Amino acid sequence: MGRLNEYPSEYAEFLFHTPDEEQQSLGLWPVQAGRNMAKPHYLSGPRQIRYYNVHLILDGKAAFRSGTIEATLGKGSLFVLFPGTTFQYSAVPGERKLRMTWIGFNGPAAGPLLKQAGLEESRPFWPEVPVSGLPAKFRELLHEYRQLGIGGSSLQLIGHLYGLFSQLAAAGQKDMEKQDQPAWLNPCLSYMNSHYAKGLTVQDAASFAGLHRTHFSAVFSEKMGQSPLQYLQGLRMQHASHLLEETDWTVTDIALSLGYPDLYSFTRAFRNYYGLPPTEFRADRLTDGYV
Repeated sequence: MGRLNEYPSEYAEFLFHTPDEEQQSLGLWPVQAGRNMAKPHYLSGPRQIRYYNVHLILDGKAAFRSGTIEATLGKGSLFVLFPGTTFQYSAVPGERKLRMTWIGFNGPAAGPLLKQAGLEESRPFWPEVPVSGLPAKFRELLHEYRQLGIGGSSLQLIGHLYGLFSQLAAAGQKDMEKQDQPAWLNPCLSYMNSHYAKGLTVQDAASFAGLHRTHFSAVFSEKMGQSPLQYLQGLRMQHASHLLEETDWTVTDIALSLGYPDLYSFTRAFRNYYGLPPTEFRADRLTDGYV
């Protein structure tokens, strides 16, 4: 097994592959792979890449955003980075250390193969992978990457990549078979995603769904793996971190833009979520240059 090297925000192993013309003619080719153990306040993005990348969370929790879609994902979850789509993911403070493994690939067959597994830009993650065996498949892929450096076969690596897609497709089929989502859930998620910065409450979301708050919260928590309050808080905190990093807005302006009544309530919520106040969070990103 390869060694994890220390970087500013993580311990990681990165493996890369440059396909030749013959490999590219096959329709699917590997680009890179790796694994990591995140340090506190680990953050990747916001940025874009030119290939597909599938991440499997081995331990801990990650706050994930792809385009306008956001989720907090835990051990056993899987998410996809799509080419040309802005993404961001970070370790969730107060949880076990975030550990992930990933495989990057490209080619005209990549998108359709992911779609067979039920993964596309409008649904870029699984809260829980519905079949076992994926950690072992990722270990096999990383092993084949390492073999390339000592004369290993790139075709064998590509074969393992197709094997991964076979498992993903099986997982996606089982996931779709077991899904029994209420009709109100997706419209309600869209409503929450669009209005969280306007002081939206759980009661507002329950009223939109036409349900009593207690029943709404119970079903939402069962289907989403987190309470509606946690979901709204995650949306606000991810937006807050983006504004702190990408703008020169004052913390008070950010607080008010996200629907908080005052600076104190925002700072308290931010500290509870990230483990440090917003001013310190901004200073850390400026001095450490996390990417």
